[in-house]
Amino acid sequence: MKTTAYLLLLILFFASCSETKWSDVTVNNKYALQLPSYLEPGNFTKDASLQYQNTGKEFYLMMIDEDKAQFVKYGLEYDLATYFKVAATKYDTAGLVAPTLLKLGSDSARTADFKGTINGNEVLFKILAIETKTSFYKLIIWMMYRDKDSYAPDVDRIIHSFHQLDTRLSINK
Repeated sequence: MKTTAYLLLLILFFASCSETKWSDVTVNNKYALQLPSYLEPGNFTKDASLQYQNTGKEFYLMMIDEDKAQFVKYGLEYDLATYFKVAATKYDTAGLVAPTLLKLGSDSARTADFKGTINGNEVLFKILAIETKTSFYKLIIWMMYRDKDSYAPDVDRIIHSFHQLDTRLSINK
């Protein structure tokens, strides 16, 4: 009986150790996302306000946030559809992919998956564009194409955890 109890406790201990831990990451007091503990800060581009990676798991993400006032300043009239189209142009050169529409809280978003290659390896790029009252956000997540199904729950959780910190900055669409 004792042996069975110890075995059960040992199994529960190891099962709990394999669970992914999640934490809220706040960026510039502007927005936050939940990220899995297996990611660590990365450094891909100076344009991104958020950059995380796990080189061993070959999983990467970055977020670029842009104030709408900058678009107006340059005479550009962007809406979410236009912003997504521009964000996805690098991945969808033929312009054939129809994005999925999402609601993230009160904000609208568009997302699509693109298959590409890096150094001869098939890669999945997930592009997400979000519009709030004052900003556009572009989240790019990429991983080995063969791993897309195993990372799908984590990617979904990351995307749906997005929230702007000042609710006065959100837009209802």
